[in-house]
Amino acid sequence: MDLVSRGTTLAAALLACAITAGCGGSVADADARGSTRSAAPVRSPFCIAAQTNVAAIRPLSALVTRGGATPEELSNTVDAVRRAGSAMLDAAPDEIRPDVERTVQATDLQLDALLGNGGDGAAVARDPQLNARLGSAEFTDARERVQAYVDSNCGVPRPTGR
Repeated sequence: MDLVSRGTTLAAALLACAITAGCGGSVADADARGSTRSAAPVRSPFCIAAQTNVAAIRPLSALVTRGGATPEELSNTVDAVRRAGSAMLDAAPDEIRPDVERTVQATDLQLDALLGNGGDGAAVARDPQLNARLGSAEFTDARERVQAYVDSNCGVPRPTGR
């Protein structure tokens, strides 16, 4: 696997955490032909925080994919992702709070590794211990439960393939 592919893999992993934690879909999805949304969903503080988390991770994914971020740019973007994750945890309903906490922990593990490797997404993607930890049932089960909650309660359907 080449450097770009590894960086893209990490970016995809970060984005997957974001999507898992936050609402799927986009304005483009809502505007797509065949959209059947009839009324705006009620937005809970958790759903709003989850969407903010998605928005915070997108620039980080772009930095990792692009490569060459300055230390300040990387640090500022990572800090924004951490703040968004913290806000999401603060707003999490009691029924999924432990799962949101694990999902945020998974993101923090990736952020720590990314900072520790100077923004080198390829190095993070090659870390077998990190990959094993992120792929553990503890994290994957939590991610699935958070996604199920978001799908059921946040009013934004998961995007489908076109």
